[in-house]
Amino acid sequence: MATILITGATDGIGLALAQQYSAAGHRLILVGRRPFLTLNNPLFTPQTYCQADLAQPDAATTIANWLAAQGSEALDLLIHNAGTGYFGSLADQSPDQIDELLTVNLHSPIAITHKLFPQLKKAQGQVVFVSSVTTAVPTPEYAVYGASKLALEGFARSLRVEWQGQVTVQNIRPGATRTGMHQKIGLTKEKMNWEKFPSAETVARQMMWAIERKRPSATIGFGNKLLRFAGRNGRFLLDPILRQNTSQLSQASQPTAPACLITGAADGIGRALALRYAQAGIRIIGLDVDGDKAAQTRAEIEAQGGQAEFVLGDLSSRAGLDAILPQLIQLGPFSCVIHNAGISAVGRFEAIPLAQQQAVLRLNLHAPLWLTAELFRQNLLRPEASFVFLSSLSYFASYPGAAVYAASKDGLANYARSLRAAWRGHCLTVFPGPVRTAHARRYSPDNSREDGRMPPETLANFIFRAEQAGKTRLIPGPANKVMGFAGHLFPGLLEVGMKKVILEKLEGANNNE
Repeated sequence: MATILITGATDGIGLALAQQYSAAGHRLILVGRRPFLTLNNPLFTPQTYCQADLAQPDAATTIANWLAAQGSEALDLLIHNAGTGYFGSLADQSPDQIDELLTVNLHSPIAITHKLFPQLKKAQGQVVFVSSVTTAVPTPEYAVYGASKLALEGFARSLRVEWQGQVTVQNIRPGATRTGMHQKIGLTKEKMNWEKFPSAETVARQMMWAIERKRPSATIGFGNKLLRFAGRNGRFLLDPILRQNTSQLSQASQPTAPACLITGAADGIGRALALRYAQAGIRIIGLDVDGDKAAQTRAEIEAQGGQAEFVLGDLSSRAGLDAILPQLIQLGPFSCVIHNAGISAVGRFEAIPLAQQQAVLRLNLHAPLWLTAELFRQNLLRPEASFVFLSSLSYFASYPGAAVYAASKDGLANYARSLRAAWRGHCLTVFPGPVRTAHARRYSPDNSREDGRMPPETLANFIFRAEQAGKTRLIPGPANKVMGFAGHLFPGLLEVGMKKVILEKLEGANNNE
């Protein structure tokens, strides 16, 4: 008899899983947000049901405390099934809605996994992250949902390498299922007839079979496997077709002189981008938290005859975004927006403080999504404005030792792909490898070959040329292209390599301290 914890267990796939695992004689721990007294299914008892709202930041602590009170010291299977969605234009999604979706679908699974590592390790257990087949295709009306699910996949892919031999980590991608979620998010039957989808019971049976096999990832259903294959390998055909059939976001801004908005523009890659775009006669609006470096970069731009203004603020908080927005309204509209700001957290996932990892998600993923939605809402974009999103090679390869960083960058790349389908301007996603910056030195386990990293000025030139040419994807440099290609075709092989390049060197550096 296994001990199995299922989140989102009061409805849909979660309830179907609970019923089928119960029938097989397993001990269940069922998590949901509904009050216990409103549940009339005999599966839910004071000994099996933990009430926790995954939209709240203390959900993981609530679950961990409940398990401790029950004396549960080992956990054989943890199924992260709970999820929420949003259907509609990404420009209409408020910061609160973005936060709630990312908290339920991404932050809480990460936090719960972090909290329950000791119980999972003791049982040599298994963690299952329930993703979605939509991660393989652009989802302009589910943009943040798709981003949250691909971020979850990226996290799991890196965590699987870190926890190899201790805990099994698995991604499972069901397709559309006949549950109540579609109505909850406002999706009408006219838009999508969910009654034709397979039942939650059918999908749950297929998921249980996949969980038992313990493969790194599984897509449920033959049709969904075809869709995933097409989305991963036929993007150059699929994405333009989808764009032609998607209602396009629009902006009514009057034509003005070109202006480029760059986050994290005071140093590193952002500084190099600011200098490069200024050389082309484009006015620079930089966002950064470091006032001294912002002043230095502005002086450099003006010394070469360019124009620049910096707005100081912390993009990792909603209060920071609210504070800078009035200044952006005065300085816009923008002809180009470059989402460059980012931080990392390195080490074994379970050893890094959770607050530090959540900060990575807020700056690297929440902030670009908040800012993009606000720019649309405030009409701060020129009609053909370009977006540039700086993702990472983690999109093609796991980053063991930086699992949450990989999650944030994979989610950002997915969001960019969905935005590209709904925006008449260009959307460029960049997948850089190691760059010769203070950021890389701070987080790299080995700086002995720093001279081999790409100079930020070289990367800025690559990005400028690709954005001006209307490209949609950029992997800068031959070595990075080879890595991206290898990661796409041979992900398992590259995972072994990344373990040696990142995780083992991190552990070696820590042992030498």
